[in-house]
Amino acid sequence: MRDFRLQRVALTGLLVLLGWQLPVHAGECRSELRPLLLQAEPAADRIAAVRAHCEAEASAGDADATYQLALFHLGLGGAWNPAEAIPLIRSAAERDVSEAQYWLAWQSESGPELPHDEAVALGWYQRAAANRHRLAFERLAAALERGELGLAVDEKAALQLRAQIRKCDEENAR
Repeated sequence: MRDFRLQRVALTGLLVLLGWQLPVHAGECRSELRPLLLQAEPAADRIAAVRAHCEAEASAGDADATYQLALFHLGLGGAWNPAEAIPLIRSAAERDVSEAQYWLAWQSESGPELPHDEAVALGWYQRAAANRHRLAFERLAAALERGELGLAVDEKAALQLRAQIRKCDEENAR
């Protein structure tokens, strides 16, 4: 099965370069991209093939693939172009990709790529938490415990979020 997927990704990359396109199967971009992110120096041809696959899925309207495609502009393969990545991340976030929502929150709170704005950060953290993003639950709980992000200290609300974190952990353990 793995050999078939590798062949499909390579073929997809070649056909896209030639101006053709295979039918796109949603979700394959993420599964093909994740192993590359764990490698210190993934092969350039593999990066190109996976990128072509992600571009095809994103072009077909897959919001998660749009977010994954942004990662190519944030260092994968040596490319660093946040100006290209941020619109892709915003598009994915607006279509409820929780990782994209969390990225925008994190950057709005403390990252160098977006203007510092705690109100914007809070909004994105809340949207990501509504989509069950574990790290968003964690950040909101901490903010409620410490009175950060413009929130008043609220131990009860923080405990409720911590219960959601445990629930996420249990779901991921299954």
